[in-house]
Amino acid sequence: MLGMLTADNQIKANIPSKDYSRYNQTKYKFFLDAPFEISNKCCNVMKKAPAHEFERQSGLKPYIGTTCAESMLRTQKWLQEGCNAFYSTNPHSKPLSFWTEQDILLYIKQRNLPICSVYGDIVEDTVDGQVEGQMTFSDLADPMGMELFDADRPPLKTTGCSRTGCCYCLFGVHLEKSPNRLEQLKVTHPNLYDYIMRPESEGGLGYKEKIDWVNEHSNGSVHINY
Repeated sequence: MLGMLTADNQIKANIPSKDYSRYNQTKYKFFLDAPFEISNKCCNVMKKAPAHEFERQSGLKPYIGTTCAESMLRTQKWLQEGCNAFYSTNPHSKPLSFWTEQDILLYIKQRNLPICSVYGDIVEDTVDGQVEGQMTFSDLADPMGMELFDADRPPLKTTGCSRTGCCYCLFGVHLEKSPNRLEQLKVTHPNLYDYIMRPESEGGLGYKEKIDWVNEHSNGSVHINY
């Protein structure tokens, strides 16, 4: 994909502009007036900093299970470092970088590996016939019919959560179909759901008030059934 871009397109893709830059997100401008704070720094405090401190104390180096398919940043880092970053400031290995979600689900299913209960079971996705937005190796099957990559194999999905992360994070929740991460949390961890939705004046995190404010200023972009 990167090799198909012209030099002009590469320049345009990296220079902020109201006409074509992906960084010009005017639809989110209303967040500048939000009556609450918004930041991604919590990830540094709660995840990255403790992990780096453990590395320094133990002398161990991490295996990290991220993949290129998850973000542009992770794709760029893999192109720079490969799977094994032996000479970076923080040496590490990311052996799953080039795996797709389908590769991972198939590996787990074929080897009957235990996974966290919130994911549910791994089953064939016979409703859509294709995992939305996900290219699999079967898409690259040989046109002569050799089917080197199991072209006839149906895609897989989980019956529970498709992804997990920090349960307090709301970044991207407006892009999720129902049941979204919060609606699933209500079912799997009702006490935790109550804590994050409860008003701050009552000892909670006040997410309901914040979500209502976002919906009021964005034409109901976060679809949630409280």
